[in-house]
Amino acid sequence: MKKRALLFLIFGLTAVSALTACGSDSAADSDGSAVLDDADDESGLASITPSDYLVENVTDYITVGNLEGLSAVQYTYEITDEMVQEAIYEELSETTIETEVDRAAAMGDVVYLDLACTIISSGESSSINTYFCLGEADYGEEFDEALVGVSATDTLTFEITFEESDLETTLIEEEWAGETIEFQAFIGSVCEVSTPDYNDAYISDYTDYSTTEEYEAALREELEAEYEEYTYSDVMEDLIVAALENCEIIELPEELYELCYDETASDYMNYLGAEELQEVFDDEEYGITEEELEEEARDMAERRLLISYICETNAVEVTQEDYVSFVTEYAELYEYDTALEFETDMIRSYLVWYLYESEACEILYDQADITIEVYEGEY
Repeated sequence: MKKRALLFLIFGLTAVSALTACGSDSAADSDGSAVLDDADDESGLASITPSDYLVENVTDYITVGNLEGLSAVQYTYEITDEMVQEAIYEELSETTIETEVDRAAAMGDVVYLDLACTIISSGESSSINTYFCLGEADYGEEFDEALVGVSATDTLTFEITFEESDLETTLIEEEWAGETIEFQAFIGSVCEVSTPDYNDAYISDYTDYSTTEEYEAALREELEAEYEEYTYSDVMEDLIVAALENCEIIELPEELYELCYDETASDYMNYLGAEELQEVFDDEEYGITEEELEEEARDMAERRLLISYICETNAVEVTQEDYVSFVTEYAELYEYDTALEFETDMIRSYLVWYLYESEACEILYDQADITIEVYEGEY
């Protein structure tokens, strides 16, 4: 089974806690996770009949128009030397070593601190325990320069006036734009950062390659593959949207809608760390209204009706072997101890639906009118 888009689809998801399959899969318990009775001996995954998750008698619920020749633009990306160097820098950053030092902070050091932040005009305050890599200008160059020279146990108070444009170039809070902020910093520690030299010796020690030339060629190929998957994923979404525009929803199956509502609600609750759904509705910054939640659930249910129709019409079959292979592969890729742990985190109903969606998208893509264009915007 082809899974070009699934990497990005799956990890757009978060674990949910109260899901049920839309069907009668006897191997899933009431929370949508697998039980261990009749488990697959090698993977630890319970037996599964993926087709049980598709909507039965789907044409009772949706009328689908012509799905051939749907139009979409697929972009190609040029992998530049700058992009390769940025990827190298990120790799080097993962091998840096921090050593606490008993001296004043300098550019390039990491400063750990408690930071109190007050908006002068309103008096609104907040506090965080955090760190700053001096020179990276997370809060701007002026902020980093204010921390140069501090030592452990120091207390420092200073003010900075931020411009509206700083929202685009720094990591400041949105409400700080155009405001003067008083910072009170309580310095915990100063750490010196050491990074290995980027050379053939580093490549030999930290990668499967022998020279920087070999490594950079492989890295370029990896970036090309990643961007190809990005653009493929974008095209798949465009084709699904176009296909839905050619559909008429007759009725949403109640069980399917309730499943989609529970999944969407649980997704938001997980993201916000909420224990009750009302907390999601009350969160003005990151939450949603009940009406918006219902709309998202309807959209997901309509999407799954289309997926069920395409898979039924084209006799798509996802077997237990396909499912176990898929879950095992991605459990290893994301360094889970077992496939069962991965399935529990991601929830089996999500995984099954996205396997079917991948197959449906392949069908739409193969019969679509795809225009290839070179992407000329910012990456």
